[in-house]
Amino acid sequence: MKPGFNNPYGINDLTSLVDLEAEQALEMAVFAADLINLSDKTAVELGLRYNVYAQLGAITQRIYEPNSPFNNGSLNAEEVIDKGQIAATYTGLAPRISFRYLLNENNSIKASYNKAFQFIHTLSNATTPAPNDSWKLSDNNIKPQASQQVSLGIYHNSASQKYTASAEGFYKKQENLLDFKTGASLVLNPRVEQEVIQGLGKSYGVELFLQKNIGKLNGWLSYTFSRSLLQLASDFRNLEINNGAYFPSNFDKPHDFSGVLNYQFSKRWSFSANLIYQTGRPVTFPIGNYQFNGSEFVLYSDRNSYRIPDYYRLDLGINLEGNHRKNKTFNGFWSLSVYNALGRNNPYSIFFVNEGGEIKALQSSVFAVAVPSLTYTVNF
Repeated sequence: MKPGFNNPYGINDLTSLVDLEAEQALEMAVFAADLINLSDKTAVELGLRYNVYAQLGAITQRIYEPNSPFNNGSLNAEEVIDKGQIAATYTGLAPRISFRYLLNENNSIKASYNKAFQFIHTLSNATTPAPNDSWKLSDNNIKPQASQQVSLGIYHNSASQKYTASAEGFYKKQENLLDFKTGASLVLNPRVEQEVIQGLGKSYGVELFLQKNIGKLNGWLSYTFSRSLLQLASDFRNLEINNGAYFPSNFDKPHDFSGVLNYQFSKRWSFSANLIYQTGRPVTFPIGNYQFNGSEFVLYSDRNSYRIPDYYRLDLGINLEGNHRKNKTFNGFWSLSVYNALGRNNPYSIFFVNEGGEIKALQSSVFAVAVPSLTYTVNF
């Protein structure tokens, strides 16, 4: 991975030359799995995976004082790891088991448990006009993420195969999730470990799904209620986020509804509609200001204690197939569609600027109007 660089435009450019060290690692695993049919109705699948991760040089490894926060004051030494040498290693055993029981020909129950490791971290910055993600490999200071998840669901297929339905619940616990410290400096920072903190996470929810497979009217509807929470506690009070309590992560969207409907008017004409609704993602808002040592500062709310407006979008389309004669060289397909047919101004992000000493919230959106398109597809 290449974290980033900055090349000045000639001698008159006042910015400094920055070229952060590239990171590389090797991930290996050995696994075994077996499907065991205990009876005509019952089956169990067992799996076991052993993960091995090694961060490789060339890289500069920083060593900090034990039981101290990562900062320049606690930095003991910097060690250069040569190319091809191992800088840090992590291993982990990841068991998994899934269970299926057939209630009858049309209904079944499924349950599962699995443990997983993630050695690549995503750092999401959602407070800028264009939210962006950066990536970080696990190293001697940043541990890999680990998760354990259980799920239980019931599934139904109608005797005619016309309908499919399911309901499934899940619960997940996570360790070593990565997020920014308050006031973190992120742009081209060679010591990212000083700007982040690792904590715990938990997610839970239920997913409902209904699909109509055949007939002039077909499609599916899906609704999910889920929560994604993060806890960034620390032995050092100044590093805690929201006093060490659980709070909504950047990915917490409790309500998520989506549906796709298709209607076949004739063999050649058809209509389609796509509807999406999601709870607005969490965001941190400024809630006041204060004076300190003659300077004015902005006071922000607890992290992710507000939300941007909910997201919803309707897409419509009408389709015309070519004639169905045999032995044709190709088949043509016309599609007239309208993306965001309601012209919904869905916010992509909300950010804040200081104009004349006043903090103002600005919203950026993508495709805030209805966007029509005409497509012709040729199938050989």
